[in-house]
Amino acid sequence: MSEKSKAYQRARTAEHFAEREKMILTATRTLMDREGIENTSLSAVAREVGLAKSSLYRYYESREQILVALLLEDADHMLASLQKALGTQNDDTDLKSIAGIWAKVCCDHPRLCLLVSQLSPILEHNLSTERIVEAKQEFLRRHRKMADILSAVLPKLSEAGALTAVQFVFTVVAGLWPMKAERKNTLAALEHPDLSHLKVNFEDSLAGSIELCLLGVLAKEQNWVPELK
Repeated sequence: MSEKSKAYQRARTAEHFAEREKMILTATRTLMDREGIENTSLSAVAREVGLAKSSLYRYYESREQILVALLLEDADHMLASLQKALGTQNDDTDLKSIAGIWAKVCCDHPRLCLLVSQLSPILEHNLSTERIVEAKQEFLRRHRKMADILSAVLPKLSEAGALTAVQFVFTVVAGLWPMKAERKNTLAALEHPDLSHLKVNFEDSLAGSIELCLLGVLAKEQNWVPELK
């Protein structure tokens, strides 16, 4: 029996319900990667998974809730990648190297970066208060896991400092990702000599921002005050 044929059968147990949610996420991931987030509508997801659109509401209250669930799933994959990448480092690793590794891991998860950039302006606008609370609690759990990974390679960074750095990095990702020039007309416009400085290399810009953030948090925690005159 095909996956789409299975989808037509009503989920009657918790196990079947979880399986159906997984099928919806898989279909959404496939659709988003193929058609882009702007074309990942609830109707398109229903067609992809083989359900009536009305049936999707048994599992998710909106398109946005599906995308948030996908974001959380991608965040878990990114956490595993970051753990693996930073796990090979030692206490002598410099901030520039840590920042470069972190930025590279983010670049290796473009769908996550895109969803993070869409979270506040779009995805949260069609979620109930209850769902927003649930989502933010899940984000915070992942932020703390990431902070633990960071603390392991930067033992002089406090738990609060590591969490501050993680939250800062997600904020920078949300701001930088939309500035990536990918459309043909935008790329052509940035070839103009007056606009060439506006070209954004996402990975390099993110790495530089992470390095500055880590330096700033460490300096603040160590009560270092720069010379201003």
